[in-house]
Formats: sequence, C-alpha cells, structure tokens
Amino acid sequence: MLASGPVLGIVAGLALRGSLTRLADLRIRWWPFLALAVGLRLVAGGAGDLAAALYVLAFAGIVAVAAANTVVPGMFLIVGGAALNLTVVAANGGMPVDTVALAAAGARMPGDALHVPLTDATALAMLADRIPVALFRSVYSVGDVLLTAGGFWVPFAWMRRR
Repeated sequence: MLASGPVLGIVAGLALRGSLTRLADLRIRWWPFLALAVGLRLVAGGAGDLAAALYVLAFAGIVAVAAANTVVPGMFLIVGGAALNLTVVAANGGMPVDTVALAAAGARMPGDALHVPLTDATALAMLADRIPVALFRSVYSVGDVLLTAGGFWVPFAWMRRR
C-alpha cells in the first residue's frame, strides 16, 4: 500500500492533465538522507535484534527530511505518518500487529523481527497495525495511511502546479 501512494498520485496527476516535467522539477532538500532512511527501512525487517532500532532510525530520518521540505504539498502528512510509526515502534520494540485484523485481511503475521503481536500490554495500541486491507492482504497503521496519503499528494499536487 505504501508504494501505491506515489504511483497513484502520478497516475491521478496525469489523468487530470498534470505534467511529468513539473514532477522532474521537484527538489527535495536533504534527499541523500531520505535515500539512506528508506534503505534502512527496507533492511530493518531482516536485521534481527537491530530491526526496531533501524526502523526508528529510518523513520527519524524520514521525519527530518519531510519536515525540512514542508513547502512541498503533502509533506506534512509524511511527517505525521512517519512520526506516528516511529513513536509506536520505539514504545514497543517493534510494530505491534493486531492478529484479529490480520485474520480479517486474510493475512498472516509478518515473519520478520520488526513486527510483534498486539497484546494488552502494548503501549499506544491505537497506533499499531490495526487497519485490515483485504485488497493487499495486509494490515496497516494510522501512520501508514498518512504516509500513503502524503506519498499520493506530493506527486499529484506537484504535477498539477501552475
């Protein structure tokens, strides 16, 4: 779902006569830090005992880069989503996942070191992966929804700029 936000933003931008050349003019401050943060996020799940720490570090980097670019429409959503995910993972040593929501989505618990089952002891449970999305056979958090919305809005709005 997270990757679908920017893709759908580009498709919607094109459908409403937006310009890919305008998207090429988008300048992201601190983009090397963003690339590093996204890379850390991609490897975090397979990092064993370091998974949660890498995830928190990755989302701290995403928050910093997005905050440095809030003049770009949609970046405030990315700041919020990344900050919520960072917070719940830091509080729980992993991203809590609601097993009832997993069943509703027809999904299984991720087999990585990053995700942990949601329990009565989970801190900030409302920020956990609790939103079942059967289309993707997965469960998402409020932070994920904000990240996806921001990922959609950034290219869509930039392509439609006049």
